[in-house]
Amino acid sequence: MPVKLIGIIILMVIIALLTGFNLDNRCDIWLFYTFKQVPVFGAMLASFVLGVFVTLPFTFGRRSKKNRRPENPQPPVPSKKNSAKGDINNPSDEVLENPVPVEK
Repeated sequence: MPVKLIGIIILMVIIALLTGFNLDNRCDIWLFYTFKQVPVFGAMLASFVLGVFVTLPFTFGRRSKKNRRPENPQPPVPSKKNSAKGDINNPSDEVLENPVPVEK
């Protein structure tokens, strides 16, 4: 069996054991009102979920800043690989067969 699967199963068993042993533990929580006899596990779970919701805007905000284009983009620097004479990808080496005469 894969090591990750075994690790996840062990982690879930540990979490289940800690949850089962802490269901009877209760406490009072004050948040502008006193909530009496709140299960400790419920308070921990609620604080975790609230923490996830608080960090979501920061996560998506950071991603949008990375995808922005710079205001003054620099022109691309030609690479030395493609700058050789006779390279078909180098437009400076193009030779016009029939140049158009310029009127003076």
